[in-house]
Amino acid sequence: MRLNPKVFKALTGDPFAVQEIDGQRVEFHYMDDTPYLEQYTARGRFAIWTSDGKGNYKVLIQSQYYEALKPFYEQGVNKIWLGFLSKVGTMSRKVNMLFLIPTMVVYAIAVVLFSIFWEEQIMILLIVMLASVIVTNMFQSRYVNKKVKEENNNTQEAIKAYVGEEEFSALVKNQETFFAEYFKTEEVQPETPAESEEQEVIEADIEPSETNSNEEDDSNDK
Repeated sequence: MRLNPKVFKALTGDPFAVQEIDGQRVEFHYMDDTPYLEQYTARGRFAIWTSDGKGNYKVLIQSQYYEALKPFYEQGVNKIWLGFLSKVGTMSRKVNMLFLIPTMVVYAIAVVLFSIFWEEQIMILLIVMLASVIVTNMFQSRYVNKKVKEENNNTQEAIKAYVGEEEFSALVKNQETFFAEYFKTEEVQPETPAESEEQEVIEADIEPSETNSNEEDDSNDK
C-alpha cells in the first residue's frame, strides 16, 4: 500500500529514529525544517504517515508534538498500527477488484454489442457507462470509508489495551494541551491519536504498490 508517496519521496535526509517491525522499516523525520511545516500545522496536522508500498514507512512529525505523544509512537504501538494499515490496504485492493472487474466486463460486452447492432447509439452508451462509473466509485468510496472506520475502532481499542486506559487518557490530555498551547486558544478540538490516524488513511492514497497511485493526493496527520 502506497501512503502519501509524494511526501515519502521528499524525505531524503537522515531520520532521527528508526524502527524495524516485522521486516518493515519505519523512519521518523522531524517536520520542523521541511516545507511541510506551515502547510500542515496551519491545519492542525502535526504528523504524517507515508509509505512507498514496499514495506518502508516514514513518519514526518513536528518535534514538540513527538515529545508530547512519544509513548504513542513506540514500537509496540506502531506494530499495532502497521497491522491496521496492512488490513486496510488488503481490503482496499479486494474492493477495487470486486468493483473493477465486473465493471470492465460489462463495459466491454456492451461496447461490442452496441458496435454490432446499435452503432449509431454508441455515444449514448458511453455517457451511460461514464455515469455508472461515477456512481459506482461513490458507492465504493463510502463502503471503503465505513470499513476503515470499523477497523480503526478495533485498532484504537487494541492500542488502548496495549498502553492501558490511564496512559491512553494521558496521551489524549497531552494532545489537548499541546494544541491549546500551540494555537493559544481552546477552540481547537483535537482528535484522539487513533482517530486522527483514521482520517489520514481515509483521505490518503491507498493503492497496491504495483499500481501508479495518485501522486498529488493530499495527506493527513496521525
